[in-house]
Amino acid sequence: MKKTGLLFIGMITGTVLTLSFIFMAPSQSSLAESSNANPLVAGAVADFISEIGTATPSPSYSAGDDELPPANLDTGGFSVNVLPTPVPGESTVFFIPTDNDATATVLYLYNTDTVAHIVALRGFSYNGVLVYSLNVNVGATSFLRLASDSIASAPPPSWATPAPVITNFTDFTYFASLSLPKGVKVEGYTLYNPGTGVVDPRKDQGAVPLRFSTDPASLFLPTVTK
Repeated sequence: MKKTGLLFIGMITGTVLTLSFIFMAPSQSSLAESSNANPLVAGAVADFISEIGTATPSPSYSAGDDELPPANLDTGGFSVNVLPTPVPGESTVFFIPTDNDATATVLYLYNTDTVAHIVALRGFSYNGVLVYSLNVNVGATSFLRLASDSIASAPPPSWATPAPVITNFTDFTYFASLSLPKGVKVEGYTLYNPGTGVVDPRKDQGAVPLRFSTDPASLFLPTVTK
């Protein structure tokens, strides 16, 4: 009789556990599906990934939309962040790029040194937030051109070799900086295209020289560097 009672209790307990498992499994599955489908949850995950780090743009022949803000553009803050820390032995210069659907910025980097150098190119929004970062490798005693728009197909040989690096500042980079190692020189200009976002070196597109300065404040008038 005692064994029969224990057996009966065991059967009841097993039945309760089995039913609990059957009812809980769909709830867990539904919760997981709801989390994946919920745009708020997905957005939170995306924000977390964005905060971990932003990939450095890769050199290419085509540029993205100039009118779309960078993924890491902070439009809510107004406090200016700290500018790039000067690298010992390198010269930091600032300039104002222009890059929308009808304009582009072209930079020339010339390395007169007998060893290759990495040039740090950084872009900032109106409140000093870093929105663009690219490290450019310039070979020994070599020349490299950077353009903020796509280059027309079949460019002249002088533009094809070496291939230009597409920077794509977008219209949200208000000023930029270059950290120039010893022996690296820079020049540049802005130009106007037909609104197609394509630079055609074979056409006169109205170039305007860039103003470079070691003091970013001097880039904005009325302060003028004499």
